[in-house]
Amino acid sequence: MQEQTGKVPPGLDIPPVPHELIHVWQYFLDMNRKRQCGMSISPLADSEILAWERRNRITLTPFEGECIDALDEVFLASASEAPSK
Repeated sequence: MQEQTGKVPPGLDIPPVPHELIHVWQYFLDMNRKRQCGMSISPLADSEILAWERRNRITLTPFEGECIDALDEVFLASASEAPSK
């Protein structure tokens, strides 16, 4: 739509991720790729996050953990709003 009209739809007009938090965004994307899904999308479990930390030899700071939790909440909310096919 932006290419056709030159305007960004209001829902997509979001600021870029601050460079100080790009690594947290990447961590979330990595964890999200491994998310367990059954009949519906489940939140990232603490056990999954701990396993990700162990596998990648990374220890999240409390702030980074809170960011991951907040990103997961937004992801789950947007996934529940998306129309099913």
